[in-house]
Parts: sequence; C-alpha cells; structure tokens
Amino acid sequence: SKLQWSTAITMMVFAWLFAAFWSVMPLLGWGEYDYEPLRTCCTLDYSKGDRNYVTFLFALSIFNFMIPGFIMLTAYQSIHQKFKKSGHYKFNTGLPLKTLVICWGPYCLLCFYAAVENVMFISPKYRMIPAVIAKTVPTVDAFVYALGNENYRGGIWQFLTGQKIEKAEVDNKTK
Repeated sequence: SKLQWSTAITMMVFAWLFAAFWSVMPLLGWGEYDYEPLRTCCTLDYSKGDRNYVTFLFALSIFNFMIPGFIMLTAYQSIHQKFKKSGHYKFNTGLPLKTLVICWGPYCLLCFYAAVENVMFISPKYRMIPAVIAKTVPTVDAFVYALGNENYRGGIWQFLTGQKIEKAEVDNKTK
C-alpha cells in the first residue's frame, strides 16, 4: 500500500518533536551539554556521574538507539521475508541496521560506559572518535540509499564514468 501524505506528515512531525525533546532536555536540567574533547562543538558532558546524568544517558541510549534498532531489525526482516517469497531481491535489507550499529554503536557504548565509570582517563582524541563517526550518519545513509537503489546507482555510475548502464529489457508478458 502507498504511504499517504497525512501519514508522512504525521511521521515527520513526530520525528522533529522527538528530536526536539531529546535535544532540549539537557537545557532543562536532565543531562548536560559541554564542549567535545577537542573543543570544536558541543556534545553530552561525559564527566558527570550523578543520578540525573546516568538516567539521561540510559534513557537516551534506549530510546534513540536500542528501540529504533529493534524497529529496524523487525521491519527489515519482514521486508527480507517478502523479498524471499517473491524471489526479487531489490537491496540488502540488513545494511541499514548494520549502518546504524556501526555508526552509532561506539557512541552508545561510550554513553553506557560513561554512565557507570569515569571516562576521563581516555584521551580526548579517542573520546572524540565515536562522536565524529555518529555525525557521519546522514552522509552514510545517503550513500547506502543511493547505492542500494537501482535508479540512483545507474545515475551515479553515469556521473562518475560518463557511461550509461543499459538495463536488461524485461518482457512484460513474463511477469
């Protein structure tokens, strides 16, 4: 079934409100922002160890990493099963979840570790790596989508090489 505009707008509004909620909470006192270890921009303050900070980190990790990861896992497993039944594999259904885990996993682990132990013994340069990897997610997701979609993949190939990929003609009678 096609996605209706009202559903798409509702989902978009929910995503923006969800993001706004989690980004405003440290400003209202639940969690705290500080400069990143290299002082280039802001991130969560890893030096805190009080109950307020620990509850924020656990809630943030659960609602922004684990639950979305579980939803992606079940949704893409369902898509994979549908592809398996039809015999038409359009893209690697495991790739979006792997991207989430690879890009956000180190940051989530650092948050969990910071909630139970002091992370200040880790060099600032090393503490910066998970944040930088997490910030690459929009770019990585764009490439995953573009390279996973037949139409975009052909356009990218044509842009890079100047050669057009000829699609195999499918006889409408065999469908």
